[in-house]
Amino acid sequence: MSFDNAYEKAYALDMNSPIPSTLTVSDARANLYDMMEEVRKYLKRFVITHHGKPQAVLLPVEDLESWEETLDILSNKKLMRDIRQAEKDFKAGRYYTLDEVEQRLQLKEKPRKRRSS
Repeated sequence: MSFDNAYEKAYALDMNSPIPSTLTVSDARANLYDMMEEVRKYLKRFVITHHGKPQAVLLPVEDLESWEETLDILSNKKLMRDIRQAEKDFKAGRYYTLDEVEQRLQLKEKPRKRRSS
């Protein structure tokens, strides 16, 4: 399923879902199975409140893993310097195409000439 398709489904579901995206602990407990299904099928997120304050979020594991990976990258100063330098190099035209890299590393086979019979 593409991201756009999943997003459209999630948005449509959110508009028609009997379960609100923010709910109390008691309501979450009563609807946990249905919430898990909506998270799995439609990438929906739920905010769970306790005494009127947001306390937890139920979201797809993939979202959490993506956020953790993004935080790891953003907190790595050397990697961020390298990314910024790569962006400058790209804008200045200092890069190689995939074909150039493959040719330089001799990864592509040269077309063989067919023998004539």
